[in-house]
Amino acid sequence: MKTILIVGIASVLVMSTSVARAQTGASSDTANAAPANELAEVIVTGTRRLDRTVAESSAPIDVLSGAELASYPAANMLDTLSNLVPSFIVGQNAISDASSFVRSPSLRGLPADEMLVMLNGKRMNRSALVQVFQGGETELAFGSQGPDLNSIPSIAVKSLEILRDGASAQYGSDAIAGVLNYQFRDSPSSVQLDARYGKYFPSGYSSDGGSGQIAANVGLPLGSQGFVNISAEWARNQQTVRNPTRPSALAFAETYPSLAPQLPHYPGPVQQWGTPPSDSVKALINSGIKLDNDDQIYFFANYANIQTNESFNYRLPKPVGSDYVNGGAPFPINGAFNDIYLDPCTSALTGCPVGGYIKDGNTFNFSSIYPAGFTPRFYGVTQQFFGAVGYKGTNRWGIAYDVSGTTAQNSLAVSLRDSLNPSLGPLSPVSFYDGKFVQKENNFNLDLSYPWTVPGLTSPISLAGGLEWRDENYQQLLGDQASYAAGPYSSQPLYTCSVAGVCTRTLAPDATGTLAPVTATQSTASNGYGGISAPVDASQVSYAGYLDVEADVIPNLTLGLAGRFEHYASFGNTTLGKFQVRYKATDWLALRGTASTGFHAPTPGQSNVETLSTTFLPGTTTQVQIGTYPVTSAAAKYYGAVPLRPEESTNLAAGIVLTPIQNMLVTLDGYSIAVRHRIGISQQFKVTAADIASLPALSYIGAGGTVQYFTNGFDTKTKGVDLVGSYRFDLGSLGRLETALAYNYNKSDVTSYDPAVISQARIIDIAHYAPNSRANLNLSYALGPIQAALHENFYGTWRDQNDYPGQLFSAKWTTDLDLSYQILKNFTASIGGLNIFNTFPDAIANTKASPIYPQTGGESDGERYPRTGGPFGFNGAFWYVRMTATF
Repeated sequence: MKTILIVGIASVLVMSTSVARAQTGASSDTANAAPANELAEVIVTGTRRLDRTVAESSAPIDVLSGAELASYPAANMLDTLSNLVPSFIVGQNAISDASSFVRSPSLRGLPADEMLVMLNGKRMNRSALVQVFQGGETELAFGSQGPDLNSIPSIAVKSLEILRDGASAQYGSDAIAGVLNYQFRDSPSSVQLDARYGKYFPSGYSSDGGSGQIAANVGLPLGSQGFVNISAEWARNQQTVRNPTRPSALAFAETYPSLAPQLPHYPGPVQQWGTPPSDSVKALINSGIKLDNDDQIYFFANYANIQTNESFNYRLPKPVGSDYVNGGAPFPINGAFNDIYLDPCTSALTGCPVGGYIKDGNTFNFSSIYPAGFTPRFYGVTQQFFGAVGYKGTNRWGIAYDVSGTTAQNSLAVSLRDSLNPSLGPLSPVSFYDGKFVQKENNFNLDLSYPWTVPGLTSPISLAGGLEWRDENYQQLLGDQASYAAGPYSSQPLYTCSVAGVCTRTLAPDATGTLAPVTATQSTASNGYGGISAPVDASQVSYAGYLDVEADVIPNLTLGLAGRFEHYASFGNTTLGKFQVRYKATDWLALRGTASTGFHAPTPGQSNVETLSTTFLPGTTTQVQIGTYPVTSAAAKYYGAVPLRPEESTNLAAGIVLTPIQNMLVTLDGYSIAVRHRIGISQQFKVTAADIASLPALSYIGAGGTVQYFTNGFDTKTKGVDLVGSYRFDLGSLGRLETALAYNYNKSDVTSYDPAVISQARIIDIAHYAPNSRANLNLSYALGPIQAALHENFYGTWRDQNDYPGQLFSAKWTTDLDLSYQILKNFTASIGGLNIFNTFPDAIANTKASPIYPQTGGESDGERYPRTGGPFGFNGAFWYVRMTATF
């Protein structure tokens, strides 16, 4: 029986694929240490006990070593995890407003604020950005406000524990999809230096996207019983471009060859679909000192400054060419190039009231500034600070205690260059500071635990409890006045005047052919992204208490029960619970399961965010302004907004753990996550002239623009299966081979919804934007100074119904390779590549909804590949060299 089972397991491992590299993590503090046996590796996430290992956990948990994270050739933690963890996905976000600066990931198809992130066991703060940009890249995260993982330097991480289970009863709000707990390096005597440079070499395109990174880690003693471990990282990534130019720009260059050199990015595409350039500096310090009574004082802090900029859409200054999609009509000019009439009505004119303008030849046009059109460039500067200090120990009664406080601030400052505010006319600047978003958080925690020995039980009862106080604050700081101003030319009632000074209202046929008064309009605010016009300063205070009990009640049975009470000033109380069980049926077979309730509290940012952005309808040249308003604002209430309520969840999971032979671990877990009252953003309500007359504040959006707001609007149920396996071959004199495979199937269905909140397209994307099937295979071989790693990644079919209705994107495989050689005792040189066979997602299909222009091979905005990049991006093969020194 056991032999048959081993053969069956081996077959499954060969056929399935996935980076359960997540389970070959080393607990060593150095990058080149041999991985530990994952069966014996002690974990600290998902349990309050201090003697649980990965194999003994009642809930599925992965452990990634710091060596794995640091060796992955990316300066962004999001891209690293997206490659290593099958159920984790993040969009490439090529042109996504501020969502390109803070990309929001998804775990198990759920948004980033339903995934709790902890640093050394302490809750990490949220990003300042609320995800209000709507596109395929935000379909899983639309409306969320999660942490910015990009601020963490990989070289600082000792290990990352990923709990794939709901844990709100243990850790509080947001722990619905799971928990990521970063443990930082704590060596008191070590030095590591890393340097890496790489570049993309895509088939069909010139090499680009140069990426360089320098990182260092230094461990120093602090007295005789302490340590200070310092990590720093600098990285620079250059722009990638994977698109042809827009057909309208091509027609412009043919019509006005003398102006062609003034086209943005000439001779390249006028707008750039690719990974935006970025510069980053990140640092982390982790320290602790043991006192004479064996208590410990600890402190750690994280700082990051990340500067990114991205291309926006091109604005055409003149009608040119022939647009076959629109019956051969010329490509239309962008509204920013409408004529502005400069002569105002005065009292000297009859029939021309103050506030009106004379329709004559004295006009201004922004083509005098941008004769070949313009492509705004959007800049974002993200800054992160997180600090924690605590005191922990054990008193004379055996009660362990940990008293801690954390403070954090994340900010995003945004600005525009190569743009304009049309409503200011000739007074408009071309560069704008659009303001800053700020998230501040303060936490205070008391955690207690006690091993209560009870006669008759196999182990002491791990009895834990604690208290938490938390204060969240969200701010929006004003941009410069020109970035949000509604200038004097925003609305111009036009009059036709005779030589004698007698004027009448200018008339022109409307859409029905009826003569109607003409009013020339210009959009307000900086074109592309409107500056913050209303300051916001909103806070939310909460407090909580929890109790957690776990024990081996008999030799083969572990039971756990947790409960938590939380009170929020904004919406009241919530009570949560979790039950977990593990039964060891044989020496090589264990059964486990959990049942829990969870929640996500609406953040001050979700309740109070206010932004204005300019975008284009998918596949068209139609430009619209989208205003996102707080639920308490007059604009939101006008369209039916009500206060937000918490999201609530019910999590169920069951699995088996197999350890049939030494060095082999196989786990199979199924799960169900039902989330009710999910927070999203309402439909976009189109603003009409009648609406503006009823509520003048809507004039800032303008007729034809849209208004949206946050609301609870739909329920989902996520079901899935995780299969993870690992086996280490000790080959004696032939070296060591580690294999790790995993498979994830995940699908989220919208079970009920308000059609005014969520569209049919997003319902499809929630189910299928992330591939339902994802698998990875890792093979790592070491022999003396030689190390080789091969990673095969499988991505199942997926959809982006929001951007490309009806298209099913094919399943793809990508291959990564890393070869290392220890050239001296302390120096290792590596060469490798990601996606070495240049796999690209399917090109956008030529359909009525997404027409492809034959003269360029792309959409009207230049897209050739899906704008989101899909699950693995559209940049192609990336090759790199790396040098590591350890002392």
